[in-house]
Amino acid sequence: MKSSLHKAPRALALVVLVTLATGACVKQNKPGVGVVNFDSTAVFGAPTNKNDIPGFEAPPQFGDELPVDETSNISDLVRNLAPKIADPGPCPPAKLTAFPKASATVKPIGAPAEGVYRWKRALVVTKDAAKNPPETARPFGLEDRAIRHVVHDSDHQFSFEMVAPDSLAPERKVITTFRVNTNPALLVDRTVPARTIGVVPVPGTSVRLVDPGDAAGIYVLSIVEQDSANRELSAFRPVVPMLILPLEGGILRTGETFNSVGIDTSTGAVLANSGTVGRALRIDACGEIVEGYAVALKQTYTADIPASSLPNSAVRYASRNETREAAYVFATQYGALPIAETLSIGDIASDPTAFMGKWELGGLTPAPLPASEK
Repeated sequence: MKSSLHKAPRALALVVLVTLATGACVKQNKPGVGVVNFDSTAVFGAPTNKNDIPGFEAPPQFGDELPVDETSNISDLVRNLAPKIADPGPCPPAKLTAFPKASATVKPIGAPAEGVYRWKRALVVTKDAAKNPPETARPFGLEDRAIRHVVHDSDHQFSFEMVAPDSLAPERKVITTFRVNTNPALLVDRTVPARTIGVVPVPGTSVRLVDPGDAAGIYVLSIVEQDSANRELSAFRPVVPMLILPLEGGILRTGETFNSVGIDTSTGAVLANSGTVGRALRIDACGEIVEGYAVALKQTYTADIPASSLPNSAVRYASRNETREAAYVFATQYGALPIAETLSIGDIASDPTAFMGKWELGGLTPAPLPASEK
């Protein structure tokens, strides 16, 4: 009994303290900690439901959740949400991080592989004043070019043919025969040191002499046009191979300038070249980067000059500006394989019969030659 009486005052004191503390929390403007109730519509602007759990309802303005079909798997959902990629077609572009498998070399290595290569026609524009409209554009397209008849004349000289469709008449074909001479025998190979003659300084020079019939470089032996029955329609066969890319000392030298002339004695046609060796360029061959060296040619071709402009005077021909601009890119690491070509005839802005075109390789791996091209 004594122990119970001693516990009673302690219990009563605890009740009094809890009551005082609770009363202090609910009195206005008194310091303390308490719980304040407020309507959630003040924040979200949506009516509340007493049965909802606060903080878990989604306001309508944030209702951008993705609809999920529970009958489909996650791979279907990802595929439907993935961005649609346009079909690249038969000539996809190369990746920004793509590099050529082999770099162009200053000396042609080996010979080009025979076969049918895909090429892309970037653009061909013709202008004929007799037609309406006067300008006709052939947009981007793919075509086949064949490399055939690779013939090794010696350990450093070979030739091959490139067969391309005529861009203006696809049923016709243009056959260009190239000769590549990489390392001819030098009759003289010496360096003359710099010296002073009197008071005039003379810089040093390199003297390299070869047999004129065995000079290093890339040459054009002929350009022939045939119809679908292989009948010859026109031809340009220079009596001496026409240089289009020099290989001074057996190697290619960027920035070198040169002049060359091709004369076809059977027709009297003359093609004069003023060329400049360019730097290495890269071609996007439908997703595969291929590198080669470029050469730019300013040309005068007598067949481009109307006979009316030459009234019994060679002076008129001599004073006429170049009528053509051509360029080639050769992949020297693949035996001087042509990988790009451009050609313009006349001024497209003023010449009533002007022409311009650009073509590039569309794939480095050839298909086998058909029997008709062997």
